[in-house]
Amino acid sequence: MRKTVCALLLSAMLTGTQAGAWDNAGITMSRWAEEGVAAAYQSGAVSSDFDPGSDYTRPITRAQMARLTVDLVIGEQQTTLTDLAGQLGIQLALTPLVSAEEEPETETAAEEAPTNPAAPDEAQPTEPEQAPSETGQSAPDSTAAEAPPETDSPAESVAVSGDPLDGGLPPVVSGSFSDTQSVYIETAAQLGIVNGANGLFRPDDKVSRAEAAAMMQRCMGVLGRTEANLQPQQFTDSYAIPRWAVEAVKYVSGRTDLFGQAIMGGSGGRFSPQDSYTIEQAILSIGRMQSSLQITNVAEGWRSAPGYDSVTLALTFGGDCTLGRGHNFAYSGSFDEMYDQKGAAYFFSGIAEFFDDDLTMVNFEGTLTNATAHANKTFVFKGRPEYAKVLDAGSIDVVSLANNHSMDYLQRGYDDTVHYLSPYVHVSAYDRMPIVTVKGVRIGFASNVGWSFDSAQKQFIDNAIRSLQERGAELIVFNYHWGIERSYHSDPTQQAIGHYCIDQGADLVIGHHPHVVQEVETYQGKQIAYSLGNLVFGGNNNPSDKNCLIYRHNFTLDLDSRQITASSYQAIPYSVSSVSWRNDYHPVKQ
Repeated sequence: MRKTVCALLLSAMLTGTQAGAWDNAGITMSRWAEEGVAAAYQSGAVSSDFDPGSDYTRPITRAQMARLTVDLVIGEQQTTLTDLAGQLGIQLALTPLVSAEEEPETETAAEEAPTNPAAPDEAQPTEPEQAPSETGQSAPDSTAAEAPPETDSPAESVAVSGDPLDGGLPPVVSGSFSDTQSVYIETAAQLGIVNGANGLFRPDDKVSRAEAAAMMQRCMGVLGRTEANLQPQQFTDSYAIPRWAVEAVKYVSGRTDLFGQAIMGGSGGRFSPQDSYTIEQAILSIGRMQSSLQITNVAEGWRSAPGYDSVTLALTFGGDCTLGRGHNFAYSGSFDEMYDQKGAAYFFSGIAEFFDDDLTMVNFEGTLTNATAHANKTFVFKGRPEYAKVLDAGSIDVVSLANNHSMDYLQRGYDDTVHYLSPYVHVSAYDRMPIVTVKGVRIGFASNVGWSFDSAQKQFIDNAIRSLQERGAELIVFNYHWGIERSYHSDPTQQAIGHYCIDQGADLVIGHHPHVVQEVETYQGKQIAYSLGNLVFGGNNNPSDKNCLIYRHNFTLDLDSRQITASSYQAIPYSVSSVSWRNDYHPVKQ
């Protein structure tokens, strides 16, 4: 009896996936996915034995994705997993089985067998631990003479318990990965559908959308469909697609089912390559892959489709911003009064360029502090700590604090300012040189005052560029507080500093302090904006010159070489106030 049961068990394990109706009772699934998932099971694209649990909105694992792709191959090639594994030279682990009536039961064996009354089945094995011979029969040993006579029925083999993913199939004897012995995963590896790293597969890790695209492209290649039938879709975040996955994303977004639905697309114009792929999304894609096998036409040149090999960054800069007022300024007509009346979102709301770019930077000229002790000078500026929210509401990402007002309230005022700003913006000043990643590009920022061009200034520039480059900056932007107040042209010191920055490797130099607009110079093919003037400037409630600039610079980088391939800029005229008779701290385009 035992022999028969084991033979039936082995037969069932080696048969492969079984056909059957899919039961969706008790399954959590998005409503938009219900019809497609059911169709994928009903068509056989997904095996009815595939059981990823009750929640199909969860991220799919690498092991589950491997099984889905292999099951599709099995179904389309009309084979079984064990037959396919055999064709690929994958050996499954089997152990010999001796039936109950064939087991040796000698007194000697009984006396020598260890006993454990509490767990007799664990202590006394009933199967001999013998390796099978080349013929599959148990090799003879020294106790063979004491064993009962051989019968006409040979010993049976039974599979060793394997990975639950495999539905009872035995594990592989020697596989590609040290962290799994799954037949499905090894089959996927031998087919070239999956790979690992450092000998590991990480079967329980979540599958990213980029990984899913690569696995599906390879699976379709196994099934003979290596070409996209439409041009790939365009994604606004194509720069974020890992270079190894670019062709795969082009393929899955340009390969459709019979209804024109891409195997895998995006959402809101984005592909989101690092996001997880869910079980229901993966099943829908597998169903589309099966349908797509009937499409034979090819979209010429799909692999070289544009939009995947470069990235363009829009960086916007503004001038002097003082959020607050001088210690001897009246409240009436001040920035403080306008804040109390209008709120944080008011001040930068008229600058459209700050809200449609990739990064915005201004010079923060003043302090945010409750300190009272201040420097002995005519103008000292401070604002309430809550004014940091103005920058957040204005879509400001980086500020420079390297200026002649950041220490107005001494060291405490400076430290407070950094503390209150830091939750909202990156701070660049002197030895603070942040690197901000924008669309996958690392931009380094250095800021200093430029009252003189001497050896110390050169050393600052040299050290800043070396430090930023060593930390991985791909673009370097300098901000300088320099020049003569109310002068409409740069002076030799400004020019010497700006030129030296470019000569040493800076990509852009932005200047401020004169409180009026100065020229933009192109030097060695790169730009130096010498002064952008004021912007949201609480340091003067009615400046005589209300002109200012918003400076927009576009950089295009090649995603393979990481080099700048194109560069352009706009110097956009603005006024610091939306009214002419006073400063209402609301810049508008002229």
